[in-house]
Amino acid sequence: MLQVLFGGLIDGCVYALVAVGMSLVYSITRVINLAQGGFVVLAALVTVSLQAAGVPPLVALVVVLVGFAALLAGVDRAVLRPAARRIGNQRMLLVTVGLLQAISGLLLVVWGNLPYTGRPFTAGRPWTVTAGALGGVTVQPQQVWIVALLLVAVLALAGLLRYTELGLTMRATASRPDAARLVGVDTDRIRLIAFGLSGAMAALAGAAVVPITFLQFDTTTSYAVSGFVAAVLGGLGSIGGAVLGGLLLGVVEGVFSRYTGSSLAQVAAIGLLIGLLLVRPAGLLGRAEEVRR
Repeated sequence: MLQVLFGGLIDGCVYALVAVGMSLVYSITRVINLAQGGFVVLAALVTVSLQAAGVPPLVALVVVLVGFAALLAGVDRAVLRPAARRIGNQRMLLVTVGLLQAISGLLLVVWGNLPYTGRPFTAGRPWTVTAGALGGVTVQPQQVWIVALLLVAVLALAGLLRYTELGLTMRATASRPDAARLVGVDTDRIRLIAFGLSGAMAALAGAAVVPITFLQFDTTTSYAVSGFVAAVLGGLGSIGGAVLGGLLLGVVEGVFSRYTGSSLAQVAAIGLLIGLLLVRPAGLLGRAEEVRR
């Protein structure tokens, strides 16, 4: 059971990275970007290709981190922002679903339908952490990297939002975009930065998880749904809620996958989401005004 719980927490860390990117974009734009799951798998397969070309794993991580921050900012500027101006944010969910399917098709064309895995960031054998009578947990070095990357990413993002002038303008845009625009905040620039940061989160999630699992073109939907469920569980727009929702989802899926099978694990995740929203419509850490809106 300890091993199952630990594995669920590691999956939850990956879901949390996806959900943080979704929540950040939602807080600024009120757009639910389901294509985030597609960019996670795209970043993972680009990482695998860079490693196959001889690029060290940590260097490949930095490359995809910078590259996907620029890529998502470019996608917003070229595709999502013009679409939002023409059809409004209410219909943007369909646009992001279409973008998700386009990414899946691109992955199928470029990498085929084979599963891929990558090299861990650092070499080393797994070690066992014992917990007395409860047993022990086998820990892989890459799993430590996943936890560390989530902590660093979330703390850095929290520091940016809380202690910098840029963070102040981002919070102002998220809270009252029209008022922020009236006092001179360049909301288009803030939107671009939000998408860039979400691209960095997608790159971290994809590059970190691909050494411990197999990913292929149709895994995009799984990460899109898991990231969305985690974000809603925690409360859309809440960074801390996205982390909490991701960890909770990972543990629930891990337990049900181990003892009932993967199909029922997905059912349990959706059941958890519905049950929580009946009790707390804003999510675990969401704000009530979002429900009214």
